Amino acid sequence: MNAKHAFGFEAIGLEDLDRVQLMERTDKKFLVPARMLPGIFQAIELHYFILEIDSKRLLEYHTHYFDTTDDQLFHHHHNGKLNRYKVRKRTYVDTQTSFLEVKQKTNKGKTIKQRLKIKNNHPELSEQEKAFVRQVSPINPEELLPKSTNQFHRITLADKQMTERCTIDFNFRVESGQQTASLDEFAIIEIKQDRFSRMSPLSKCLQKNRIKPMGFSKYCIGRVLAEEKIKKNTFKPKIRRLTKLIQP
Repeated sequence: MNAKHAFGFEAIGLEDLDRVQLMERTDKKFLVPARMLPGIFQAIELHYFILEIDSKRLLEYHTHYFDTTDDQLFHHHHNGKLNRYKVRKRTYVDTQTSFLEVKQKTNKGKTIKQRLKIKNNHPELSEQEKAFVRQVSPINPEELLPKSTNQFHRITLADKQMTERCTIDFNFRVESGQQTASLDEFAIIEIKQDRFSRMSPLSKCLQKNRIKPMGFSKYCIGRVLAEEKIKKNTFKPKIRRLTKLIQP
């Protein structure tokens, strides 16, 4: 996947994209074979803007995920617990900005993201960062350790009514438990709206291609793919679906 597949969109900058922040939102994720992306982009390019920074449309992300010694946050997701949290440090490589981010999935299906701008993406928490985690979540930051790292490239779209934000992630790599894994054959599409609508152009395009929503946590699936001994029963159907989607 490279930039030539995304040149049909009209570009916007970060300042315009900030109009569609959607820090509290409804998310839907779709796992798509990467070979389908050029056709999807061509079908929707008249309806969306694309984020462009310094003439670049494929932007690089690096992320550190934190969890407790006994993987409490991972197991909350595995067991389907609502009002669950993720804690991560993410660097937007092309702008050299980093944030500590705490994401909550509520019992109403909403995603709430709160973040703190930080100076670096070191795999440990400073006292200021620990204080932020205490402020926005019930997690004891003294128990948090770096558990996995991932990197990927992202295309970010916003619909022309500025009500919807879409991300397309690919070239996904994860390092966890001193093991590595990748998802080169897939792209992860996420549609972010105040309230999910199947009538958006991208949603309708995915329906037309018989691509159904699929819960997908980069943190959890990344660890499952990289670590042999981690608990994974709940995620086995997703892994089987990954294998099936590879087939032409």
